[in-house]
Amino acid sequence: MEIRLSHKEDARSMMELENLVWTKGTTPAEIHFESEAEFLEKNPPGSKTVAVIDGKVAGILGYHAPHTLKAVQHVLELDIAVHPDYQKQGIAGQLMNFLKEMAQKNGIKKLQLRVLSTNEKAIRFYQKNGFHKEGVLEKQFLLDGIYVDDIFMAYFL
Repeated sequence: MEIRLSHKEDARSMMELENLVWTKGTTPAEIHFESEAEFLEKNPPGSKTVAVIDGKVAGILGYHAPHTLKAVQHVLELDIAVHPDYQKQGIAGQLMNFLKEMAQKNGIKKLQLRVLSTNEKAIRFYQKNGFHKEGVLEKQFLLDGIYVDDIFMAYFL
C-alpha cells in the first residue's frame, strides 16, 4: 500500500469510493459526482491524501482549515473514507497516523471532525484513534423522518 497525495489519475477511483461511502448513514448531505471533471473541480490533485493498493484508491483522507480566520489555522478538520472492499484492513488507521504525523510537523495542534450520532462504527474508530467528543448538536438533522445528532470530536496533538 502506498500513502500519498492524490493525483489527477486517481479521480475515477476516488469518485467511485466517495459515491459508495457517503450515504444517508454517513452524511446529512448527498455527495455524488457525475464526472471526473466535476470531482476534480472540487478536489484538485494534491488536495487529499490517498491510500493506493494495486493502482486503485482504497482510502481517502481529506483535511482543511475549518475557517479562513488566522486564529484557527492551528486546526484541521478532516473526513475519511475507505472503500467497502478494503475495510477492516487497517487502512483508515494508517491514513489517520499519516495525518497526525504530517499535522504535527506543520504546527497543527488540533484535529477535528463531525460525525452523525447514528454512525456508531465511525465513532468507535475515532475513539480508538484518540478522539473524544467535544460537543453535540442535538436533533441537528432530520434524515428519513428521524432526528439525528451531529457530534463534534477532537484530537489534540
